Amino acid sequence: MLGFMITTAFFGFIVYIIFRLYEDSKNRDYSIKKRVIERQYYKEKPINPWEIKTKYPQEIKQNNPWNISDRNRWKKPENVIGERWTVDFLKCLEWKRYEDICMEYLRIKNCNAFVTCTGADGGIDIKVKDSKGTTFVIGQCKSWKRQIGVNLIRELYGVMAAEKAKHGVFLTTSTYSVEAQIFAKDKHLMLIDAEELVRLINNLNENERRRIDKIATAGDYTTPTCVQCNEKMVKRVAKSGANKGGEFWGCINYPKCRITMKVR
Repeated sequence: MLGFMITTAFFGFIVYIIFRLYEDSKNRDYSIKKRVIERQYYKEKPINPWEIKTKYPQEIKQNNPWNISDRNRWKKPENVIGERWTVDFLKCLEWKRYEDICMEYLRIKNCNAFVTCTGADGGIDIKVKDSKGTTFVIGQCKSWKRQIGVNLIRELYGVMAAEKAKHGVFLTTSTYSVEAQIFAKDKHLMLIDAEELVRLINNLNENERRRIDKIATAGDYTTPTCVQCNEKMVKRVAKSGANKGGEFWGCINYPKCRITMKVR
């Protein structure tokens, strides 16, 4: 009788161990599966912390090691310098900051680039000179949402002829029309859109990337700068007119300066 009880208890204990191992294996398989999902997701697409809220799977968002909040992490440059750029981040830069990073990229590429003038539309003319001081590249930046048409490319080509420059480069945060691309073909004109510039920046080495990162994220990089006063603008509300009640950017020196910009 005693032997039967011992045998029964032993086999009961074995069954209990097997049951616990089975339950534990189910949980362990799940955790491994989740880690595989994370590893594959991160491998397929480099980490972009400022996009994690909308693009990462829910289970990854809940366990991401960066503890990303809903706020734009680019507000804290010390936490994001060195991360890969995205088109969304490029488009959030105000027009002057965008031009600054374009200028810095040209300098990183050993171009003697400098600003010649700033226009009322927020555009910028860039000249690149050779070792003899001769201008051989004329450039322009446009931080626009709408597509760049052929007229602006024709204007740049005209400036090239007037300056006797051999090459021209146009950089924008948007895209180019088919007509603009056809016109630029075989004319020593380089058209760089948002996706191409992001790719070029991400292909820089670590030190070069950090140079651009620091310029891009220093201080307030989203509030537009007045093209006339070179001062940060302030958000105002229209009190009259067709846009009454609507928001717009106004110069801090109003009424002396009446430059305004649309709120994007």
